[in-house]
Amino acid sequence: MSVPWFMAAPASSDCTHCAWCGEESPDMKRCSGCRKIAYCSPKCQKDQWPAHIFDCKVNKPISTVYYLSRDIRNDVIPVDGQTRIDYGFDKASKTLRGDSENNLLSLYKGLFMLGVTEKELRKWQSEGTLVENIKKTYEALPPENRGGYYPWFLQHQDLLDGSPVDPNRATQVSIESNLAMWRKGWAYMGGSPNATELQMKAGLSALSPERTACFMFVSVALSSKRPNPFLPSWLTFGFVSTNCGGAEIGLGGLYQDLVKRCTFDEFCTAYETSTIPALFESKGLGKRDRLFCDVMSGSPHSCKSVWHLKHYIDKVVSSKPGSEHVPSPEAGYDYGYNNCKGIVDWKLLDDLYTKLFAENSGADPLQLHEAFQKGELLEFAKKYVKLAPWTAKYTRLLKTT
Repeated sequence: MSVPWFMAAPASSDCTHCAWCGEESPDMKRCSGCRKIAYCSPKCQKDQWPAHIFDCKVNKPISTVYYLSRDIRNDVIPVDGQTRIDYGFDKASKTLRGDSENNLLSLYKGLFMLGVTEKELRKWQSEGTLVENIKKTYEALPPENRGGYYPWFLQHQDLLDGSPVDPNRATQVSIESNLAMWRKGWAYMGGSPNATELQMKAGLSALSPERTACFMFVSVALSSKRPNPFLPSWLTFGFVSTNCGGAEIGLGGLYQDLVKRCTFDEFCTAYETSTIPALFESKGLGKRDRLFCDVMSGSPHSCKSVWHLKHYIDKVVSSKPGSEHVPSPEAGYDYGYNNCKGIVDWKLLDDLYTKLFAENSGADPLQLHEAFQKGELLEFAKKYVKLAPWTAKYTRLLKTT
């Protein structure tokens, strides 16, 4: 039995060795899509495709099942909006508390370990037969070999049966989850563990906006969670510097370590004075990367317009189909949205910046900002993205004054 792709080593870009198995071969064949890596056999190319697709199809639509399998490899909960809907994570977050999303992720990981392919899983999802086929796959095993996540799934089949979310249940779960997080943050800042909800609200109302933001953030961190792209804290605490491909999980973990090593006052002071990177270093957590440091050098008071643009694109990428978002005024002015004459223009810019900010595009956000300052957005974009057949439109849209 071959090793599942998500358990194997990362692909090598050395075309003298197979990108999948690492072996040398006199009959190496380059990937016909990107021509950047090579394989010793069609089987190796097929086995590695679920991982390589994100490098090879940077500018093309990718099925949500590949986002799911990539997230399984990184051991992270999916953040892509359509992936969350297609495979039950959105519904789990709204109707269940605790480890429901982790349990669902582990259930899918088990399917891949049992030999289910991405194509099969995508077929089940599109046919509306996920529940039926998940049962069939797991029940082919002896009961003692089905693991702990399958029995959990049997109690929560409604996550994948296509039924609508109960709005009353979703509201109750949201209230209970938020209150549980608040209590952790309240205790961290020195509040009484026996305080009522009203007492906590009264205490929080006395905090400054900056300290309120810190309270909300540490409450999330202490609950082993992280902000999502739709929250201001995604920008103000530097998550916007990541690529939503797993790096945000690492940053979230570092923040969890940080709040365990510093007091609430220390954290707030660092946030208010734009010195969070220095706090990481002073607490023995090392230096942070230059993109994170650039965001935090002005946060929460100001930051470059490119980070407002990146925040907007992160929302677009993570949204459910049909959702509408608007970039901040500074991002809209600096990066061409004010030049749009209609929805087609707007979509062209969304597509362009989504590609530029993609994990494997090679484009650097700070170099993009520098290109804006020099009036060279079009020239910058051409280096990384094929603009035809919309070159004339992009020339107009990316013109800055």
